[in-house]
Amino acid sequence: MWQFFTLVLVIVIIVLLLTNTQRERSILEKLKRTLETAGDDRAEPTSVDAALDRLANMVHSDESDEMPRRVAVAFDAMTAGAVLVDADGVELMRNSRALPYATGRHGDALIENAIQSSIQAAVRGETTDEELRLHGPPDRTLFIVGSPLVEAGELLGAIVLVDDISEQVRLDNVRRDFVANVSHELRTPVGAIRLLAETLEGENDPEVINSFLGRIQNESDRLAKLVDALLDLSRIEGASDVEVAPVDIGAVVREAAAALFAAAEKKSIDLEVDIEDPPMVMGVQSQLVSAVSNLFANSIKFTGVGGRVHGRVVVHGDEVAIAIEDSGIGIPAKDLDRVFERFYRVDHGRATDTGGTGLGLSIVRNVAVNHGGRVEVASQEGVGSTFSIILPVGGPDRSEQRDIVFEDIDE
Repeated sequence: MWQFFTLVLVIVIIVLLLTNTQRERSILEKLKRTLETAGDDRAEPTSVDAALDRLANMVHSDESDEMPRRVAVAFDAMTAGAVLVDADGVELMRNSRALPYATGRHGDALIENAIQSSIQAAVRGETTDEELRLHGPPDRTLFIVGSPLVEAGELLGAIVLVDDISEQVRLDNVRRDFVANVSHELRTPVGAIRLLAETLEGENDPEVINSFLGRIQNESDRLAKLVDALLDLSRIEGASDVEVAPVDIGAVVREAAAALFAAAEKKSIDLEVDIEDPPMVMGVQSQLVSAVSNLFANSIKFTGVGGRVHGRVVVHGDEVAIAIEDSGIGIPAKDLDRVFERFYRVDHGRATDTGGTGLGLSIVRNVAVNHGGRVEVASQEGVGSTFSIILPVGGPDRSEQRDIVFEDIDE
């Protein structure tokens, strides 16, 4: 297990390092598609500069002064904004992606200023690249590349490409946060096990040895739960191709509640389920049981001794809601938008049992999305919380379902 998790961390870190060149790869892929659309059937260029030079040669290959129609169509079809100028910096063409920058205000005006600066540098023979960050909401990040177009030593003009990499930057940040969070969560049990083991060295008192061995076992269990939760989350997020079948929602809730009755009894919590003629949904029963179990476990964890946890199934039109309501400590309003994030905890000191992984609610959200549904939460501090999984009665449209990636994770 240790070797496996070390391998997972190494792979994640390598992916992180590779994203440093993702901006250039993004631009290059867009240029490759443009050349292909324009009819260039030669070997793919291996760099942004090579692709730009090839595009310039195609633009100026016609003996007339008119740009070949197929190149013009390909230029306008580019998914990055593009501005083409002659050797004097006079604009020849601007594709539809770059048009809003010329007449826009605020953020678009700043982008246009950066485009003009790149043009001025490019007609002087300079290649430039700039990452422009605009604060929102929403925040935007653009990668602007300016390059002179040269043929046989003669400056033909210049081109500026504007690639919106906001989503890519967001995903990069998610990956970095994920690695940092995993490292932090691992450090606590690993550090505790090491300290306890060092303390046990040379210890002869049987009572002390047994006490420390028990604590080592607890920390090992915590570590195992974290790894298992990560594996569950990975399997669920990559489950777009799993086979779905009719699922009895009532059976899902009853199975999840049955697994948590012992934990509820230990705190004298009244655990109830209210299910009346629940509909069938198309889905994966094991995933749905896992999600509802996580909601029951979360409610029990944050509900005091003698409290109440109530699970119910409610049908609204073509949707069914699985709602888990508790009389627990509640959640501050400022944290409601973030409780489904990986590793996010409202307050480490809010429960007597803080041995959770911080992944349970993230698993719940991903299961709901995999089934074409959503999650909702309503809470009031000191009163309690209600978490709901809302699913379409007919099940998700698998043909339109998107793969889930580390987002939010946004989220």
